Amino acid sequence: MKIKFQNIGWKSKIAQKRATFSISINKLVVLGSCLEKGQILYCYLAEDTRKRPIIVVYLDGGKRKV
Repeated sequence: MKIKFQNIGWKSKIAQKRATFSISINKLVVLGSCLEKGQILYCYLAEDTRKRPIIVVYLDGGKRKV
């Protein structure tokens, strides 16, 4: 998988509510991607070329195509 970065980045703090952990998405990313509260996003655990763990989130709401 080759990843193209779009020069937008932010820090997210891990939050916990009972047994669920979550991270936040920057408001500008949400507005720019036309996301809405309650929308389902598909997320996948992966690793980059240096074997560092990454999370890939598809902001269009679609599943990953193999």
